[in-house]
Order: sequence, then structure tokens, then C-alpha cells
Amino acid sequence: AKRTLRRRRKLEKETKQLIKQEELKRLHKAQAIQRQLEELEERQKALEIFGVELERELRGESDSGTKDETQMLHEWFELVLEKNKLMRYESELLIIAQELELEDHQSRLEQKLREKMTIDGKSKGTDSMLQFAV
Repeated sequence: AKRTLRRRRKLEKETKQLIKQEELKRLHKAQAIQRQLEELEERQKALEIFGVELERELRGESDSGTKDETQMLHEWFELVLEKNKLMRYESELLIIAQELELEDHQSRLEQKLREKMTIDGKSKGTDSMLQFAV
């Protein structure tokens, strides 16, 4: 009985360590995603500023007469393509972040379930011991 109890405690300890490692992995991944989202936001702001300037040039509101209209339109379409690419990437990052949140929630629920099963198992073991004593 002592051997099985020690074995169970060792298994519980190893399981807790694995859970903690998985939580840390998710945390690091979430932090990396957050940094990428912040960098993405900065890049989008820079593109927006460049786009506003380019739009003014296309309308003839700017003093920059060095570029021809064809070149400016080419830059405009490149800008739109880049902005769309960044938006898709942002969507992908947000989906990955949501998956991480769901994995974390699942892990917490599994831990609660294990705790409940352990508590229920201990109370059943106590009940069965009481039955033998009677």
C-alpha cells in the first residue's frame, strides 16, 4: 500500500511538472505572438503614413513632382498588397493566440478534473476502509 501511494505521488509530481512545462511553453509562445503583433502594428502604421503621402502625390496635392503617375500607381498597388499581406498575417497570429488560450483553458479544466478524481478516489478509499472496520 505504501509503495503504490509513493508511486502515485511520484506520478502526480511528474504530471504537475509536465503541466508546468506546457504552461511555460504556451506562455513563451503567447509572448512571441504579442511581440509580433506589436511589430506588425508598427509596420501597418508606417504603411498608412506612406500611403497617405502617396495618395496626396497622386492627387497632385504634394509638391513632389519628381515621380511620374505610373510609378506612383505602381507604388500604391505595392502598398495595398503589402497592407493586405500584413492583415492576413495579423489574422493568423490572432487565431494562434486564440488556440493558445483554448489550450490553456483545456489544461486548467483537465487539472481540475484530476484534482476532483483524486479527491473522489481518496474519499472512496476511506469509505471502503470504514466498511472493512465495521
